[in-house]
Amino acid sequence: MNNHRSIMVNLKFTKKILSIMLCAAVSCGAVAASPNFKEKNIGSADRTIQEIQEQRKANSEKIAELENQISSLANDQANERAYQDTLREQISIIQDNIDLLNQELESIDEDINTTEQNITQLDSDIEQQQDDIDKNIEVFKERLCYMYVNGNDNLASVVLGSSSFYDMMSRVQMANRIAEYDEDLINNILGEIDELEASKKDLESERLNLQMKQEDQKKRKEEKAAERETLNVKMQDTEDEIARIAKEQEMLNGDKAELEAANAQLAAEEADIQEQIRRAAEEAQRRFEEEQRRKAAEAAAAAQAAAEAAAAQAAAQAAANASGSEDTYVAPAPVYQEPVQIQSTVGSSGFVWPAPGFSYISSGFGYRWGRSHNGIDIGDAGIMGGAAVAAQSGTVITANNSCSHNYAKTSSCGCGGGYGNYVVISHDGTYSTLYGHLQSVSVNVGDYVSQGQVIGYIGSTGWSTGAHLHFEIRMNGVPQDPSGYVWP
Repeated sequence: MNNHRSIMVNLKFTKKILSIMLCAAVSCGAVAASPNFKEKNIGSADRTIQEIQEQRKANSEKIAELENQISSLANDQANERAYQDTLREQISIIQDNIDLLNQELESIDEDINTTEQNITQLDSDIEQQQDDIDKNIEVFKERLCYMYVNGNDNLASVVLGSSSFYDMMSRVQMANRIAEYDEDLINNILGEIDELEASKKDLESERLNLQMKQEDQKKRKEEKAAERETLNVKMQDTEDEIARIAKEQEMLNGDKAELEAANAQLAAEEADIQEQIRRAAEEAQRRFEEEQRRKAAEAAAAAQAAAEAAAAQAAAQAAANASGSEDTYVAPAPVYQEPVQIQSTVGSSGFVWPAPGFSYISSGFGYRWGRSHNGIDIGDAGIMGGAAVAAQSGTVITANNSCSHNYAKTSSCGCGGGYGNYVVISHDGTYSTLYGHLQSVSVNVGDYVSQGQVIGYIGSTGWSTGAHLHFEIRMNGVPQDPSGYVWP
């Protein structure tokens, strides 16, 4: 009976010793592995790969948009230049018309001047003729008066006063000639007056026509000049537009160059982060394996020490029994607490649902709000404070727990690159998972977590419009649709 009791005491003591040593080994391993690794990796994740890729995609879309705008502006500029060529042609034609009109006006002005000179000359001739006619009329009046005073016996006086028949015939013939001269004089005077009046009338009519034509030509010239001025204004407008388009093209090309430079920098930054993640995963795996070996060695040493202690205890107990003393009380060893574990059904993909008890997907994978949504949002009612678990076993390579803005918002608070409090876990170097907008994070960088282990609690930190878990799965850094890997 005493021997059986002694053996039971030894076994209990041995278990206590082993538990204490294993707990100490695990604690020491975690303390030894975590701080340096965390210090090495937190600084390299100032911006998340998703944030960088989204920024690059946004930049690429903007570059494409700028290229379309530049192309459109080039077309606009070509159209403006073609329009300018048309305007120049119209202006040239209108200027030719104006030159022709000027020539016509000059010719008309010369004709008008010539006509006015002719009219002036005719007026002078008519005035001179009028003086001559007035003189002849005065002469004719005097002759009439003379004939009237001397009466009708003038011819008898001519006959009777003749010295001979020949003299009489000569006097009669002369009288007839004088009468004929008087009649011719009157007719010539009247003819000259009629001719001068007709010439003056024709010249007046010609001058009037020329003046009307001159006015018409002047009006047409003014219209053409106004049309030319309108086209000149349009020409200036198109030149201003071409200059504006060229300036805008220059600015757009500058923006495009800046975006391309930014994209190159983002690509380099993403490559650097990807390399850091790869190295972190390799380092985490190496440390994990080293830790496992150390724990195994410590466990073996602890087992050996426990065995030796048990043997010593058994010997002491045997000695005590032999001396007849009472059993000595041994205080129980501290109980090692395993990380919180939630059982979830493992799917055919090897992943489990990251938000046990919640199944509503409020936003799926794909294009959303002008950019790519690289994961799914799980947002059931009452999800605030719910547990987020590791979808698969792996090593924590990034963890942010500094965001205190745990509430719904319409823009990013700037924490964690928009993810707020988040965790990234690397699985076997191929897959990685991200858990965003957590209320709090319960793991550290370098921790090895088991599938289904609680890694944090769901909240609304970062750029979040309400409490939900943003969950991503990436294969070799490329976002995958989580719906093909996990389900409630």
